[in-house]
Amino acid sequence: MLPTAKNALAALSPQQRLVLGALFASIALASVSLADPRGLRRLQKLEADIARQAQRNRELREENARLSRTVKDLSPPVNAAALERTAREQLGFVRPDDVLFKFE
Repeated sequence: MLPTAKNALAALSPQQRLVLGALFASIALASVSLADPRGLRRLQKLEADIARQAQRNRELREENARLSRTVKDLSPPVNAAALERTAREQLGFVRPDDVLFKFE
């Protein structure tokens, strides 16, 4: 150490030295935490995972709402138009007078 730094350190009280040592230790731990693969980079990865999961949850809520409407439409008393629409969309049913074009 430089002589002036030694003099400045010697002039500090024990409590001030303790606080100064704690400050240096905190800075060292913070820098190690930022550089550690499980530190800041992991936090950023987890935040990205949370954002992806939140988007997936929104999509699932929309699908649940759609399925709930379908169940409501097909529950007694059955709405004939909803039943026909569902049979056409999900099961591929056609009316006897419909003309079916199949493209492959």
